[in-house]
Amino acid sequence: MAKTLDKLFEKYTGKFEKEFLRAINTEDEEAIHDLRVAIKKMRALFLFMEESKFARVKQDYPHLKKLKKIFQKAGQLREVHIHKNLYQHHRDQLGEDFPGFYKYLEQMEEHSRQEYHQSMPGLSFRRFYQQAEALQQALGGISKARLNRKLYTFVKSRVDACYRYMFEPRYEVHLHQIRKYLKHIRFIIGQKVGDVHKMVEDELSFEEIKKVEDMLGEWHDRDEFRKILEEYENTLDETGEEEKEILARYQQQVRQDIRKGVNHMRPELMHLFSLMKNLLEMNPQYS
Repeated sequence: MAKTLDKLFEKYTGKFEKEFLRAINTEDEEAIHDLRVAIKKMRALFLFMEESKFARVKQDYPHLKKLKKIFQKAGQLREVHIHKNLYQHHRDQLGEDFPGFYKYLEQMEEHSRQEYHQSMPGLSFRRFYQQAEALQQALGGISKARLNRKLYTFVKSRVDACYRYMFEPRYEVHLHQIRKYLKHIRFIIGQKVGDVHKMVEDELSFEEIKKVEDMLGEWHDRDEFRKILEEYENTLDETGEEEKEILARYQQQVRQDIRKGVNHMRPELMHLFSLMKNLLEMNPQYS
């Protein structure tokens, strides 16, 4: 049975509460990751509400937007965890330690951990739930027909944009935006809100979308790791010639892995967005 928008909001609010309480004062990488995913889902839903003019979240429910700060601080810590994992991966690839860079990552982790824990008490649950309850009530009267029209527009605008990106010579400059758009689609119609999901899932499973999304996630992690290596390079002085040579080998390996991922993803993305575009155009009844 299709969900209504207020029921999806209720589900995502409950998930956020669970992950928030699990992530307070923890060093568990997965708990921090799960909190970020819960907030991403709510932020995607807020975006849909704003674009569809179902609710002015930023203006009328400002306390709910405080999730952004927690999301950012948790993200900084989560990224350092990913950087450390990628360091281990590339160290094994090259068979070469890079102790100066690893120390740099540990210092980043300590700073990010402090900022993350300082940001966690900044949410008043009483005020959060007052506004969440008010927003849920406001979403309860949306007709099924109106919801389907807005869902169709929300999804089609993103699929059309991604489809256009595929034919640009340097399509990879859009990969970050493509990843965000795929999350928007999966976090909303993947939850079977309204009926628009039916036109997609008859030919394409949301597990297939998640597979491509994971490929984009791996590319994103490597690209962020490349940027951290560049930041570290700017900290080296004239005396660090040996370290610069190690850094150059790491940078070369990372660039090779990124290029390989970009080339591997393109046919997968072409297939996915061509199929989704065709499915949407074959079902114009919601437009």
